[in-house]
Amino acid sequence: MSILQDARSGAQSGHYVPAVEVTRGPIVESIHAAAVAVADATGAVTARLGGVDHVVYMRSAIKPFQAMAVIESGAAEAFSLTPEEIAVICGSHSGEPQHVETVTRILAKAGLGPEALRCGAHIPFSPKVAAEVRRTGRTPTSLEHNCSGKHAGMLAAAAAGGHDVATYLEPSHPVQQKVIGIIADLTGRMRDRIVVGVDGCGAPALGITLAEAARAFARLAGPDGLPPHHCDAARRIVAAMRSHPIMVAGTGMSDTEMTAHPRHELIAKRGAEGVQCLAFVKDGIARGVAAKVADGNNVRGRIAVTCEILRQMDLMTASEVEALTEISALSIRNDAGREVGKVRGAFRLQSL
Repeated sequence: MSILQDARSGAQSGHYVPAVEVTRGPIVESIHAAAVAVADATGAVTARLGGVDHVVYMRSAIKPFQAMAVIESGAAEAFSLTPEEIAVICGSHSGEPQHVETVTRILAKAGLGPEALRCGAHIPFSPKVAAEVRRTGRTPTSLEHNCSGKHAGMLAAAAAGGHDVATYLEPSHPVQQKVIGIIADLTGRMRDRIVVGVDGCGAPALGITLAEAARAFARLAGPDGLPPHHCDAARRIVAAMRSHPIMVAGTGMSDTEMTAHPRHELIAKRGAEGVQCLAFVKDGIARGVAAKVADGNNVRGRIAVTCEILRQMDLMTASEVEALTEISALSIRNDAGREVGKVRGAFRLQSL
């Protein structure tokens, strides 16, 4: 199968199965399909939903591995990057002041300013900051872009290696080649079969299978079998995300709240187009989860699938899941605010 055929296979209906029901009164009004892979650090897929061997872009869920490249470049030592700064490199932040300040520090340590960022700008994810932007009419800055931490990290890696900082987003750039090498090593996928597109922020978007993504996240949580440089970087990534979960997403964001969970060394990283990945250690076994909602619904679809995974894998209690702020998206309300329906997970993971 060619790379193009491999990538196209994700559009085939058999890979995704009905997983989320949207009810209104007694009727199921809409359905979202999804696929889920669960793997351990040996690489074995231990549970699944639907097909898990088709290629998908992991979008921002790939950020912890992009951050591994920053550490392995020597930038963390060269510029004395703190765990908080490493965490925001891993994150899809909300553009809150603490995020902007942390990204600014990374750039300053590398001798760069915000003008070096090539991520563009968008309305910040933080409702509070977004309201302020709209109220004042000011233009959002690149520092407020949810990917600015990742971009600052890539720039720091380029600077530490003496590479051109102006072309840091080119797939051929040494920093991006380092990222691709890490993905190949942790997934087992051949480098030349990693599909390369362009993400919303301009960085390379990398396409791998859900099974491979779950394998990589399992190895992030349980890196003992990796080469020493990957093992050290993975441990530092997990420790940074766990110690500074607010940098992973932001106030009221599910990735932050899941990563702040006190048990199972849980880390969570979402991506655009309905992607959600998890890594955790439970009963002494490291596992990774990679999920994708077929229609790309990144609010109710992704959140419903994620909450159901948390319940079925006993990563959180029912009350802890219900306490997640973003679970409010799973309530269907009419224009007067009355609840008239629910969004609910409607699948069972198949153990293998």
